[in-house]
Amino acid sequence: MIKRRTLLSSISCLPFLSVPSVFAEENEWKETVDVLVFGGGMGGLTAAISAKQSGMKKVLLLEKAPFLGGHSVMSGSGYYIGGTDIQKSAGIDDSIETNWKDSVDRGIKANKFIKRDTDVVRVVYDQGPATMKWLQQLGVQFTDKPVQGIGNRKRVHYVAPGYKKGSPELIRALKEVAEKLRVVIQTDCQLVSLITKTKELGSPVIGAVVNEKGKIFKVRATHGVILATGGFANNPEMVKAHHPYLEGVPSLGSKMNTGDGIKAATDIGARFITETNGFGMNMLFVGTHKGQSMGLPLTEAPIIVVNKKGERFQDESRGYLACTHMMVQKGYKVAYWIFDQKTFDQFRNGCLKPLFETEVVHEYPSLTALAKGEGIEEPQLLKTVREYNEDVSKGKDRYFGRGKLLQTLDKGPYYAFEAEPRIYTSYSGLEINTKAQVINTRGEAIPGLYAVGDVTGHLAYQANLGGGGVSGLSCAAVYGKIAGQEAARN
Repeated sequence: MIKRRTLLSSISCLPFLSVPSVFAEENEWKETVDVLVFGGGMGGLTAAISAKQSGMKKVLLLEKAPFLGGHSVMSGSGYYIGGTDIQKSAGIDDSIETNWKDSVDRGIKANKFIKRDTDVVRVVYDQGPATMKWLQQLGVQFTDKPVQGIGNRKRVHYVAPGYKKGSPELIRALKEVAEKLRVVIQTDCQLVSLITKTKELGSPVIGAVVNEKGKIFKVRATHGVILATGGFANNPEMVKAHHPYLEGVPSLGSKMNTGDGIKAATDIGARFITETNGFGMNMLFVGTHKGQSMGLPLTEAPIIVVNKKGERFQDESRGYLACTHMMVQKGYKVAYWIFDQKTFDQFRNGCLKPLFETEVVHEYPSLTALAKGEGIEEPQLLKTVREYNEDVSKGKDRYFGRGKLLQTLDKGPYYAFEAEPRIYTSYSGLEINTKAQVINTRGEAIPGLYAVGDVTGHLAYQANLGGGGVSGLSCAAVYGKIAGQEAARN
């Protein structure tokens, strides 16, 4: 197994993380439960369900928002994994090992040497397909045709009925199961701080301080606390501290993602990983007209993306992450997805359908009219498209080496979608081991404390892998299931 060099940075120096650690006596508890879960998205709900299925009698799930869903309910609903039965039924040749190799190869191609122990993320690749079956047994339904994401196979499994629309259905299905299993769910409850048995570093976590609409109380957890509180995409100070080049970029993600779990855990000595191997933070294209996020069509359809000058600036088939981060690096405020009638006819009922259903796409009879209508510099746009069409015949573009999804852009009418980059979620987070236990600054597991989902960041990028082999939802589900089981054993 590839061993790691430490690529960690502490956030204890940040002034806004000064939540005091708490030591509680027995008579101070308002309530005692077996397992206490913070967060009601994919990670929190799967953890609570798993704990119940593992024999826990009293599982309490507390959600900061007035409703369940977290970041998961805002997602595209893509469960990204390779080697599934759905792929096999759809005639897609794939496997766990192929998915893993693709991710390693992409990381190496990007000149990123693997510097961390890959055990933690490898668990997601290995257990992702089986966890997907578990979700199906719980009542989560997936579409029967996986679609293309980053990588060499169609591995994105949307929750039915499909892209984005499946997200609320995912939360609805998991909520129903949790309630049927008698998980106690309370909303409007925010984590304030964790409670440890003693004040020493490494002391077991035995509960937490909670704020319910201004009322402060303490909950004891005899088998452990599971953090599924999301990342820090909506905490500008943390974004600036860990990813300074993204300072000032607007956030699209859940307004609840302010780093509560990270702050509480690091205050008792948890280790924090600042992800610098991949993109640092997840960003999406967001339409400037209706504010709806879009991303996946870039890896499925032959679209080009240009700036105000009419210039391409990235291999679009690398996906929305590569394009939006390049926009930020170059200081582009907006960009334009451009495609022609051929592409519209091919993908109007597929990956482009959500774009036309939720955003504003302008149609023009010619590229000249498009340039004028969108305020793009016409001579450069015409030159860009001419050179691109020439390169399509050669099979590879001269500027960015794009060799996939190449198709001439020459049949009117033409379509333009104006979008801007926005932060979606964070890839930095708490370090965990393969049992979902939070690791402290000594490299030891903190007894009684577990973390799943975005609060742990993007596990694949942290290991310098090309992250397209797994998604936030697959990571959250796999480790949510593990966290519930491990807490029950504690």
